[in-house]
Amino acid sequence: MKMIAPITVTDAVMASSNVPETDYPAWSSGTTYALGARAVLASTHAIYESVQAGNTGHNPATDTASAWWIRVGSTNRWRAFDSRTGQKVSKDGTIEYALTLPSICTAVALIGLSAGSVWVCVEDAGGTLIYNQTRQLVDRTDIVSFFTYFTYSPEYVERIVFEDLPGYVGYTLRITIDAGVGTAEVGEIVPGKMFEFGTTLVDTEISYEDMSVRDRDEWGSVYIVERDSYDVVTFRVAVAVGGEERFRRAIRDQRAKPAFYYADADLVQRGLAVYGLAKPLRIPLQAAGASIATLETEELS
Repeated sequence: MKMIAPITVTDAVMASSNVPETDYPAWSSGTTYALGARAVLASTHAIYESVQAGNTGHNPATDTASAWWIRVGSTNRWRAFDSRTGQKVSKDGTIEYALTLPSICTAVALIGLSAGSVWVCVEDAGGTLIYNQTRQLVDRTDIVSFFTYFTYSPEYVERIVFEDLPGYVGYTLRITIDAGVGTAEVGEIVPGKMFEFGTTLVDTEISYEDMSVRDRDEWGSVYIVERDSYDVVTFRVAVAVGGEERFRRAIRDQRAKPAFYYADADLVQRGLAVYGLAKPLRIPLQAAGASIATLETEELS
């Protein structure tokens, strides 16, 4: 089992991007906003909606009581780094990011993809290319015969992991998500330091939780209020005796913060990956061999 502890992407880290931040007009203190009008605040990279008519001079960033503004989400450019997968970055053709690394980066995960390929490279402080990989994202699992080959409707891998990145402080991580003539999308990009804790066991379990509400009225008819769902992975991990405290410390340091948890890069497409939060870790200790740990993780949406 592995974990990517994410780097926080700030203005100083975001070196460049081809995704514009022009979802709505920039907020201006001299503009009067109607009820329902939206504006972008550059300092927070967020979109706000006016909740009152005659809204003049009220800064969305300081309106903590939400008397004048409510935050409705990140701007298109910054949705890849807002710790949520529900809203996606979307752009015709390609999505490009260049990040100046503030700390060690040995892996990057991409979640909620819709594209034909992803290119990741790392340049050292002098601009020399030292890592260069491209992955194709077409999922060919359902192509099992000539018939399925000719009747197959292309589907794309939604998440992918690049490991063994030589990303040191001051180096540049470049990511290009290419959809050709289509629309490229990504829900979250998670660059960071990768931790490996042990061997994922065969009884690791994948599931999901549905937050929809089902009830019956007084005549017995069923009605359903559809709500979101989220994925759950319960990892069972064999941790070599002596590595338990390192495992606990790494998970504890990520408490209340999202991370990317996965069995292995080759097993991501089997559902053994979650970008989200970890519930309490349990490791019954053994005296020799391996201790069997249990860790439940919940996807963010």
